[in-house]
Amino acid sequence: MRGTLRTLWRGYWPLAVLPVAAGLLDLLLWVAGEAWSWSDWASSFGLGAVATMVVGMLLARRQGHIQEAMADLELTEKVAILTAAVPLLRAGSLPSRTHRTLYDCRAGLALLPLAREAMQEEYLRTVVRAVAAVRASLTSSLRAHTQWTDEDWADLVTVVRKLRETAVFNARRSPTMAEFWARELDGETARLGALTGGVTFDLFRTHFTQSTDRIRTALDWDALAGLAAREDGSVRLDKLSVPVAPYDLAALDGYYAPWYHDGAREIGYDHERAQPLRHRDLAGDGSVLHPERQARVQHLYARYEARHDGEEIGLLLATYALDGDRRLVLDGNHRLSAVARLVAEGCPALLTEIRLTAPVDPALLPDLAHHRPPAGESHRPPAGEPPRQRTT
Repeated sequence: MRGTLRTLWRGYWPLAVLPVAAGLLDLLLWVAGEAWSWSDWASSFGLGAVATMVVGMLLARRQGHIQEAMADLELTEKVAILTAAVPLLRAGSLPSRTHRTLYDCRAGLALLPLAREAMQEEYLRTVVRAVAAVRASLTSSLRAHTQWTDEDWADLVTVVRKLRETAVFNARRSPTMAEFWARELDGETARLGALTGGVTFDLFRTHFTQSTDRIRTALDWDALAGLAAREDGSVRLDKLSVPVAPYDLAALDGYYAPWYHDGAREIGYDHERAQPLRHRDLAGDGSVLHPERQARVQHLYARYEARHDGEEIGLLLATYALDGDRRLVLDGNHRLSAVARLVAEGCPALLTEIRLTAPVDPALLPDLAHHRPPAGESHRPPAGEPPRQRTT
């Protein structure tokens, strides 16, 4: 009821003010001895001012309907664009797609006060879904962290800040916008704007246990989570980019697979004669591997060979930091073995490594029994010092 009265007042307040103004004017004329007669009132006020005001208000009302229809049309188009973008955002948030979606969200907010209330609600529900999809993608997958640069993350903060400013401004003009802002958009955009390019343990765990990239070694996730929760440097994650030039197998010296051999064939990690295999060595001769593993590596090799056409091949790897510049590959071993063969044949590669630095303790991962540092030495770099690496 109050909303209806406010709408009527905004549309027709001149009619209420006009008689008061005419009365004051007549009072001034009466004081001067020239008060209006009834005929003066009828001709000047009734036929002149009121008629002109009514015609003007009718035209303004019609113009308002046109603006409302145009705002509805524009917001409908924005709803269609954002609805189509949401599935793509869930599949992967590329910087250009993410920024474009957030700009589309912001662009429609300026039209909200002109649109019907039902249209406002539909558009704002779509905006909430789009913003939530962006945040979910950036907090559940490491793909964005491999594709986004520091500049992209800085741009995201700027875009979200401007979206919030536009929303706050229009919340003063639209009660519907104010309600959605307080209930959902404020918190959702604040969480999105607080994201950075840093890799958290929760993100690492979610990606490598729930996505298509799976760590299948016997990593004790719960024990690692407990160490990470202490926030004392026992567990750290770093993103490293390692370009590998054609024929440069030396760049793969420090990459060990969770595969083992006895000099003639592949055996289990717990075999008394088990020796770890390096990916550099497998690039030259992979015959030591189990036939099924050889077949999988060969399949990946053929797929990469058919598509690279001399271009750099990119891989996302999860690794466990060992002593020095050595690391155990937790996920991506078959792919790295295939790419190592191509590097030996002259193909460049770019390894994006998400490196887990934690105690080299077989209780966390049985394979670490083969990589423990000598007694009295620690594999971890001093606090605040990044792990040693070939290139970044």
